[in-house]
Amino acid sequence: MDIETIPAQSDDIKARIAANIKPPAAMKKADTIATWEKEQKAAAVEEAISKTGLNAAFGHICCIGWAVGDEDPQSYSMVDFSTAEEADMIEHFFDAISREADTRRSIVVVGHNVTGFDIRFIWQRCIALGIRVPAWMPRDPKPWDSNVFDTMTAWAGARDTISMDNLSAALGLPGKGEIDGSMIGQMFADGRHAEIADYCRADIERTRAIHRKMMVAFGEIAA
Repeated sequence: MDIETIPAQSDDIKARIAANIKPPAAMKKADTIATWEKEQKAAAVEEAISKTGLNAAFGHICCIGWAVGDEDPQSYSMVDFSTAEEADMIEHFFDAISREADTRRSIVVVGHNVTGFDIRFIWQRCIALGIRVPAWMPRDPKPWDSNVFDTMTAWAGARDTISMDNLSAALGLPGKGEIDGSMIGQMFADGRHAEIADYCRADIERTRAIHRKMMVAFGEIAA
């Protein structure tokens, strides 16, 4: 599983963020502050808004991708932003996996930093949007829980990190290429929704390849 997220889209939230952007504390003179307001505040506001793509209180999910077993990756995407469309996308994802859960003894959610980011972000957006989360979705998983497998912590441990691109390189697997997660917000603003979905599904393939390499090393599957 993998999600792609975008920064705050609401004008009210953007205005709230802008109102909280202040000049550096070291600036005391009125003319220096005025110069900062004129020349630097807009960039500081834009940077603060862009960071909300990692904060589910203000940011949003724009694409969810997944693959079950050896099946081809699938995804649902948001195109014309609205919280109603975001909620519909999340619920469609839940429905798709719930149908799988009905035919399996258990569901193990595999992802890169899935315990630290994806699962929590989905839960937080569900709380904000009033969506009921199905029982198979881990609620507050730890990396060692049996219903999740986090490829990042499986490699780096609970206190360290490694990017998917660097882990792919370490394992001799293809990397991400020209697009990375930091570009998704601008891509969404530019209407490049199909490219976002392609990128998300490619991340699913990368995650699955990493997971399989690990399963071979752990003796869970044959080489």
